[in-house]
Amino acid sequence: MKNILIATDFSKEAYCALFYATRLFQKENSKFYIANFYGEKIHPSVYSIVNEEEFSKTQQYKMESETGCNETLHNIIRDSSLESERFEVISSEQKLLKGIENQVPGLEIDMLVMGTGKHRGTLASISGTHTTNVIEKALLVPTLIIPRELEYTAPAHIAFASELLFEFNFEALQILREIALKFNSRITLIHDGMETELSKRQWKNYDDFKSFFEGVPVHIEFSYPNIEVSRTIAEFVKNKKVDLLCMEYYKHSLTGNLFREPVVEKIDRHLSFPFLILPAKS
Repeated sequence: MKNILIATDFSKEAYCALFYATRLFQKENSKFYIANFYGEKIHPSVYSIVNEEEFSKTQQYKMESETGCNETLHNIIRDSSLESERFEVISSEQKLLKGIENQVPGLEIDMLVMGTGKHRGTLASISGTHTTNVIEKALLVPTLIIPRELEYTAPAHIAFASELLFEFNFEALQILREIALKFNSRITLIHDGMETELSKRQWKNYDDFKSFFEGVPVHIEFSYPNIEVSRTIAEFVKNKKVDLLCMEYYKHSLTGNLFREPVVEKIDRHLSFPFLILPAKS
């Protein structure tokens, strides 16, 4: 069984991410955990004595969270046409990062799904959001990011950005392989550099990647490393009609820089595509 955790703040973007997840895994034996973590709203008193006003607010936040979770549950059952048994709601007074860190191992989560309202269509534009905080501090499982109110499209063409410098985390890649096989997808590995500059180790890593995805068409495309990586990848996604962008996250490497580069104004502001961020091999 696939266990999918969807973190929600009850926004339209979060609901869109939830709906996307149900479409992606609707035909699998999967369960969806709809979780709201409202700990950021709670401001405990500096005094040891319980602050009655803060206690009252906490109770209000708890009620709002539970109501929001139940309303979301009702809506997604209606919109997805999936059985109610495939969903479970979690209302937690923990903060987002700590809540995710606790729920992932406890529920044996296979994928985390999040929406992001601030995403404006470029890789750099989600910097500083809860989403990037999760990626940098609590990336325990593959994390699927759905930007804005993106409509679901089956992932027929998947792009995978990689420097090919490190061995792949094939355990984390397993869920991507299952998706690619299920949707008869093709994968394009995007390498930021020239073909003639690849080392033997990089070619080996690419060959290992292709072997892992046996049964899935895989090829590599090279880009010129004289412009921002985020611009290179975003333009590729736009021009090649990519349905899903994937990468392994290394804080001090290509994928880490993607979220710190300045927004490139020339890229279409309305460009939107889902990201699948995979934990790197430890």
